[in-house]
Amino acid sequence: MKYFFSTVLIIIILSANVLTASAVELAQLNFSSLETGVLSVEYQMNTESNTRIMIENNGERHFYRLSYDLKQESFPLKQGNGEYTVTVLAHINGNQYRPIITEMIQVNNVDESRMYLGSIQEIKWNETMDSIQKAQELTQGLQTDTEKVEAIYHYIVQNFRYDYEKVTALTSDYLPDIEIIFAEQKGICYDYASLFAAMLRSVGVPARMAKGYAPGIVEYHAWNEVLVDGEWIVIDTTMDAAYAAGGVAYDMIKNAEEFQKQIAI
Repeated sequence: MKYFFSTVLIIIILSANVLTASAVELAQLNFSSLETGVLSVEYQMNTESNTRIMIENNGERHFYRLSYDLKQESFPLKQGNGEYTVTVLAHINGNQYRPIITEMIQVNNVDESRMYLGSIQEIKWNETMDSIQKAQELTQGLQTDTEKVEAIYHYIVQNFRYDYEKVTALTSDYLPDIEIIFAEQKGICYDYASLFAAMLRSVGVPARMAKGYAPGIVEYHAWNEVLVDGEWIVIDTTMDAAYAAGGVAYDMIKNAEEFQKQIAI
């Protein structure tokens, strides 16, 4: 289950005369649903460029790409309540960027159960997608979150396989496309975790993607944490799909202490 997540080194240049023309015009920052722990950004690109957005809280910075072919993206406010600095960064050269727009926002009263239900850049979904319609089909008539989690979990574990070819051609900007993953029924751990989280969120079950190190896996890994009956449980569909294919016994719920989580969204 080899996979890696590339770390992008970004150097921020503060000199005002480094770049005179902006590659992006920000139409607005949408603050209408901050209580869900999600920042929605609406924007327009002048040219196709490697524009980034930086979200900073308590000295912790997270960088995301603003895609040229889109006009709206959503990003998690990972630290929950607090003051955030949101900065749009224009690409200068290599790994150098210049801040062109900065906004300060105060986030209060984040509802954690809603924070992990929405669509964000790494877990992007909408109700028209085949994968999401499948989630509705799988959970139709089910009453509890446990039943819904098990139905979607077993579907992924029994029908999807690891994509060993894909992992050799990844770029640092790779993002899962759950419709492609669903159609091909294969992917890397990042894909498995994104798809599982999206399908669960679409049926009202809070789910997040975790990244770090898992037992028995040397490389950087992705898995899920799911909120069931008020408790976050660890589920690794990538690992269990491999076990299922190899006829090895496994349990859906993992021991969280055995996973070295570095980030969760």
